[in-house]
Formats: sequence, structure tokens, C-alpha cells
Amino acid sequence: MRHWLALVLLIATSAGASAQSLPCDAFVRTPDGVWQATRNVGVPGAGRTYNVNQGAVFKPGASFMGLELAAELEKECPAVVEAAKAVETQVELPKYEAPNGNIDTANFTCAQFSNLPPEDADFLGTWTVGWQNGTIKNRAINVVRVRDAIRGVGAYCKANKDKKFVQAVEVVMKAGR
Repeated sequence: MRHWLALVLLIATSAGASAQSLPCDAFVRTPDGVWQATRNVGVPGAGRTYNVNQGAVFKPGASFMGLELAAELEKECPAVVEAAKAVETQVELPKYEAPNGNIDTANFTCAQFSNLPPEDADFLGTWTVGWQNGTIKNRAINVVRVRDAIRGVGAYCKANKDKKFVQAVEVVMKAGR
């Protein structure tokens, strides 16, 4: 009888523990702290699971079935919060354009490069590596090398935000030759 009771308690405890965790991968957080479901998902509540439909929005301070879901997600999903904060600091490449529509890459800084969204960093990196290869009359492309060079420039720029972007490209390109 004691073994049976211990087994029931163990099962109830482990079921309760797993039922309490929120499915962080089913939500995204906007810069203003609003959470949105990216798919249909079950959310644990007081003694039951509540169905949340894809697209449902949860604002800070608002209650959903007696739960302050935005506050709970904020606590239980730190990786999602950090990812949202990283996106908040990104500046899209066109924001750096001069009135004539051009970006002066000679004066573009590593700090600016580090704040680009990944697709803009890839675009600028690819253009710049191509330009550098053109100046040395290298007409071939090695996709793996270009990707590695862009990652290298990104790593260099994160560690040297006070440097110029073109300096980072030159350092990485010389190291890769």
C-alpha cells in the first residue's frame, strides 16, 4: 500500500511539474511586450489546459482565463524575451542611406554592421566581399568562403565596434587567403 501511494504521489508530482511549463516555442514577443501565438497550442492553467489559437495576442496586464499569460511568458521564456530585445536594436540597411540613396561603406562602422538584421548583414557582406574580390581581379566565387568571410566580419565587428566595416573586411579577407 505504501509503495502504491508513493507511486501515485510521484506520478502526480511529475505530471504537475510538466503541466506547469509553458510552450515558449509557440509564442513570439513584440518590442512593446505583447505576446502572440505562432500556432495553435495548449496552455496549462488552473487544473486544466486551455486552447490558444494561432494569432491570439496577450498584452501585459491583461487576463486570460484568470492567467496573466504575458507576465507568465515573460518569466518562463527568457530566450524569447532576449531574441525580441535583439531585434529591437536592429537597424535596417536602408536607414543608413545618404539623401542620394547611397551608403558610404568607407565610413560605415562595425557598430552599425553589428546592428543590422541578419539578411541585411549578409547582403552588405556579400556585396563588399564581391567588390573586394573584383579589385584583385578574382572573378570566381566560392560560396562557402564568402559565407565564412561574412561570419568572420560579423565576429570581428562584434569585438571591434569602434573599427570601420571595410577594415574588418580587409582583415578577414587577408586571413582567408
